[in-house]
Amino acid sequence: MKKSWIGILMMIIGAVIIISALSMRYQASRTQKVMIEDFKKNIQKADEQLGISENIKTVDKKASTTTKGTIGIISIPKINLTVALSEGVGMDILKYAVGHFTGTPMPGVKGNFCVAGHRSYTYNQYFNRLDELNIGDKIMVTTMAGEFEYVVYESKVVKPEEISVLDNTEDAEITLVTCTPIRVATHRLIIKGKIVSK
Repeated sequence: MKKSWIGILMMIIGAVIIISALSMRYQASRTQKVMIEDFKKNIQKADEQLGISENIKTVDKKASTTTKGTIGIISIPKINLTVALSEGVGMDILKYAVGHFTGTPMPGVKGNFCVAGHRSYTYNQYFNRLDELNIGDKIMVTTMAGEFEYVVYESKVVKPEEISVLDNTEDAEITLVTCTPIRVATHRLIIKGKIVSK
């Protein structure tokens, strides 16, 4: 009889863990959708206020953060990813979006624009397929200052303490950072890209 109760208790605990994980993923997905929609509305609003339809590069860059904290949208066609970009890489941000390393340059300007994201099954999987990127694949970044296209030129795995990947660069580049392997997270997967000149 005692073993029976232990078995039932274990099943209940397992169900609670699964439900909690699904609930967190649902909340993250819902928040992410709102962030992207709000940011797109802000771009459209700025577009209408300036009386133009295609070029928003003259928008004040200081006003690039929405009320939801979204500073842009990252799209990677190769892995069917469209995700909101927020400022900072704290856990409260990475639960619902990918985060810009504060202190690194913004998209489209000279320097190393650095972004971190989870591959976690608990919170979200925005960078779950990042290891599928190859040299030549595109990374698109949209901000209130415009849309910027980067092309992947390097993919590598480093140890967590190898923070030189965040060092600034002379050219406009992007660095995507996520944990690897999935679930184990002993190392960091680094994807680097260079901006495409227009």
